[in-house]
Amino acid sequence: MSVVVLVLFFSVIAAVIGALAAMVVKDKPLYGVYALCVLMGPGTILGFTYLVVSGG
Repeated sequence: MSVVVLVLFFSVIAAVIGALAAMVVKDKPLYGVYALCVLMGPGTILGFTYLVVSGG
């Protein structure tokens, strides 16, 4: 299972780097916002869920 998680982690990082590169090349700042949401979104949701479940 840890290999699957590692592969998914690297694929997310590759997608974020691709979105940031597209932002620079195409001069579209919204791509940077998408990249940051993809990078930070799941961790933030899981962190808040952990706080709610554990009772803070």
